[in-house]
Amino acid sequence: MYSDWDTSWSVSEKVIVDTKKEEKRMNITIIAVAVTAGAILGGTAIYVYQEKCRQKELKLLAECMEKILREEKIHEVKAGEETLYARLESRLVRIQEMLNGRTEAAEKSKDEIQKLISEIAHQMRTPLANIRTYQELLEEEWSKNGAKTDENVDNYLSAMRSGEQQLEFLTEGFVKMSRLEQNMIQIRKEETDLLKTVRNSLGRIQKRAEEKQIAFRIEMPQEVKCPHDANWIGEAIDNVLDNAVKYSQIGGIIEMKIQKNEMHAKITVKDNGLGIEKGEEHKIFQRFYRGKNVTTQKGYGIGLYLARKIVSLHGGFMIAKNRYPEKGLMIEINLPVC
Repeated sequence: MYSDWDTSWSVSEKVIVDTKKEEKRMNITIIAVAVTAGAILGGTAIYVYQEKCRQKELKLLAECMEKILREEKIHEVKAGEETLYARLESRLVRIQEMLNGRTEAAEKSKDEIQKLISEIAHQMRTPLANIRTYQELLEEEWSKNGAKTDENVDNYLSAMRSGEQQLEFLTEGFVKMSRLEQNMIQIRKEETDLLKTVRNSLGRIQKRAEEKQIAFRIEMPQEVKCPHDANWIGEAIDNVLDNAVKYSQIGGIIEMKIQKNEMHAKITVKDNGLGIEKGEEHKIFQRFYRGKNVTTQKGYGIGLYLARKIVSLHGGFMIAKNRYPEKGLMIEINLPVC
């Protein structure tokens, strides 16, 4: 009887011990799961928080870069902090300061060059006027008393006249360039008949075109209304046409077309001249730039530069393209119609 009791008690004890071990294992498992879950949730929360902070910092950096592009001054708001954002912000401020310094230096140098060019041009006007006067007196005296068989003197006088005209052209170009760059001119959009301005420019270039036996093919509507300053837009068209005649072959053809849409009046001039190299489409509008294909043709690289300046002051723009498959250059002048 006692033996049976002892046996059943031993079995009960074993069951209780096993149950406690199982409970302990379950508790350990639950604790492990809880710790793991807590670590995951904590890590996730930290990651989300850091990601939000990172996104906020990236947004602030993007705003700083936008301000730099808009030429607005940026300030260090995290100065002294040992964070990646603070270091990047500090470098952006330094970059802006360097860019501003270089821009100011470039502007100062540009202003000095403009003033120098303007001064030289104005100083040249007086001696050029004297040269022209004495040249006219010399020609008049020679026509009265000179030996008509002496061709050398005629050649010398012709060379003097040509040189004086080139100097005058260059001087006047410098003066106009200086006035445009220093905003010393006022655009008065008093003329609306664009075709009248175009016809006047064609009349001024006619003699030079006839000397090279160049013909014009002109296509224009009955009327193109576009507010503009007739004197200055006439100057721009003159420069474009002068370029076309200068670089066209003898006996060539220049095509001119005037169009109008809802936004712009477009003047297109096409020649069959030298054309330009690939990549020079924007360079030919730079001051003193001459195309790589230019060899013996005279010029100073001022005409198209002045033309673009004038058109820009009217709120318009110019485009240059090579003609394919034909040889030559196409220049477009686009002016706003309102």
